[in-house]
Amino acid sequence: MGRLSFNHKTIFVYVFRELLLYFIVSFLFFFFIFFVNQILLMAEEILSKKAPIKDVLLLLFYSLPFIIATTAPYAALIGTLMCLGRFSADHEFISMNALGISTSFILIPVFALGVLVSVGSFITNDILIPRGTIRFNEILYNIASSTPALELESYSVKRNENSIVVSGLIKDNSIHDLLIIDSSQRGAKRFLSSSRTDVKKSNDISIIMQLEMLNPRLINLDLNNRSKFDVVYGESITYNVLAKDVAPKFISSSGPDKMTSYDLIKDIRQKREAGDTSPRLLNIYIMELHRKFSVPFGAFFFVLLAFAISRAGKTHDQSTGFIVGLLISVAYWAFLIGGQMLCLESGLHINGALVMWFPNVLLVICTSVIAIKRIFK
Repeated sequence: MGRLSFNHKTIFVYVFRELLLYFIVSFLFFFFIFFVNQILLMAEEILSKKAPIKDVLLLLFYSLPFIIATTAPYAALIGTLMCLGRFSADHEFISMNALGISTSFILIPVFALGVLVSVGSFITNDILIPRGTIRFNEILYNIASSTPALELESYSVKRNENSIVVSGLIKDNSIHDLLIIDSSQRGAKRFLSSSRTDVKKSNDISIIMQLEMLNPRLINLDLNNRSKFDVVYGESITYNVLAKDVAPKFISSSGPDKMTSYDLIKDIRQKREAGDTSPRLLNIYIMELHRKFSVPFGAFFFVLLAFAISRAGKTHDQSTGFIVGLLISVAYWAFLIGGQMLCLESGLHINGALVMWFPNVLLVICTSVIAIKRIFK
């Protein structure tokens, strides 16, 4: 009996160590992909516009929690498939059976890995991501307010909810040949132009930048009476570009992605009691709350599926496990993002909680089907 307990302990440590090793390898693989993707996005949107390198590095640093939380569940799936695939290809399951270790015992270290990754991913997702998101947006705001090229590009047309900005050459914080078509006032449309505009930073957090237009020309049209219009000339005018118009996330400090699950639960409860929040916005908050749980704990369902696949009766090696895991990861990601986009953009009322848990439900169904087929085989 003592010998059997020693075998079980030794096998548990051995299997868990191998699972952890393959998880780390898979994690580094996915981390590299997501990190390079983040660098490319930075290069296109920020680095190419000569933003300070120090701020860019800080943006990369504060985006790490999101990359880690996103990477961990998929790494758990592929790492488990590759590890158990090697055990199967090297006939290690048969060797374990010869020592009196049942195949089902391997589920214990697999279960342990799933719990470990899920808890670690949840902590990262619930605590580090909100803090990182707040700091990320603060730095991005500082860059945007001090580097106008991030919001305005040379020879480009920028649109937001109330205005259209047509800019000429941008050089040394000056814009040559600027045209602003503003329709923020009801029943009126303004055409404001200047041959030279100096861009200045504002001390007001609600103003992302100030455009000091020299020798401006203003045409104010009355949309209700097209025969009426005003033409105004002047030496200079200051046009404030509001943060809420170009990037609402800069000034929002209470979005659901910036809250812990505890704070988000309290906020949802308060919104329900107040009754002044639209059903669509409340559903988005509920979706974000369930995302904080469903995505991290997807790692647990991933490893159970990986174990079921590895014991389905067909021998596969590490490369097969990697390919199968990659396909499952892509499908899971597609269901997750697709459901999230439907919930955010569709006019239909789609339950946010259901959308976030649906991919995990599919994992449970697939795991159950594979396990039942093996039992009755």
